[in-house]
Amino acid sequence: MQPAALERNSTATYLNGGGINAYLSLLRQMQPELYALIDLDRSAAAELEIANLNQASWEFEGNREGGRGQAYNKAQRQLGNRATGMKSLLRCFASQAHTPGPGFKLLDVLGGDGTLTRFCAAQAEPGPDIITADISRLMIEACLAQGICALRQSATHSLIANNMLDGVLIAYGSHHLVGGERQIAISEAWRTLRPGGRLVLHDFETGGATARWFEEVVDPFSRTGHPYPHFSQSEMRSLLSSSGFAVIDIVQLDDSFTLLGNSPEQARTNAILHMYEMYDLVRLEGHPVNDLAPLIEDIFGPITVQPSGQQYLARIERQALVAVGEKPTRSQ
Repeated sequence: MQPAALERNSTATYLNGGGINAYLSLLRQMQPELYALIDLDRSAAAELEIANLNQASWEFEGNREGGRGQAYNKAQRQLGNRATGMKSLLRCFASQAHTPGPGFKLLDVLGGDGTLTRFCAAQAEPGPDIITADISRLMIEACLAQGICALRQSATHSLIANNMLDGVLIAYGSHHLVGGERQIAISEAWRTLRPGGRLVLHDFETGGATARWFEEVVDPFSRTGHPYPHFSQSEMRSLLSSSGFAVIDIVQLDDSFTLLGNSPEQARTNAILHMYEMYDLVRLEGHPVNDLAPLIEDIFGPITVQPSGQQYLARIERQALVAVGEKPTRSQ
């Protein structure tokens, strides 16, 4: 249910108090490479829908709008929290087992405040050229404050022109797309990808442990609730095939949470608090660590802790469902 405070967010403000045209003018000056990818006709159409965009984005806006965006952003400061999964997702864009590098134009459709971009920037090898997109004004304004290349747009209406991208990632929130939105988002990925480009679709399998976590913990205890259906393998295959993608693979991928600490106890506590903050579990009564730990371990299994250099690494095991599709080349 959308809170009454949402009415304050239902204006035509796009970013930083201005409209979409003001942002595009700034983009043209500051990031001409990104501006060159924009379809101005699609941007003009998006201008008419900004009030709807603001209403739809409430869950990942700030506390004033009733959202959990501030808690989510705080949790994402731990860059290694999903390192295993992010590395594997990036490798899905290459036919060989390596991460795409500079010059590879990748749209992170549900990119939040730029977590993937920051993660790649912290690696030894340079990563792809990532465009962070998100529906949330709070998220994209946070990206801009960090100098991250970003667009505020919905997954179902990309501002990117046809055949411009090498890769599209729809991850860490795909279940927020409901009903026909899923097929539209996949079709937008198809439209914006060049022939031979890849879509990587990530979520959690219906009936699996992570879907259970959302149903039994996040929905009742989060600030915003979480009444969203997850994905099945057959649905992912159908969505990609219906949009014209050749389905390369549908796999279970290790997407564990990993948090560091200076002692085994601190690492474990950091992992539990990360889950509390990431999902903003403000309705959970009792102590955030003591009362959340049994719920985590009942669903995901024991939180393991191992030495990692001079520190300790706590791991919460989690599996994601990932589909990889490729847009056929014209000769195929």
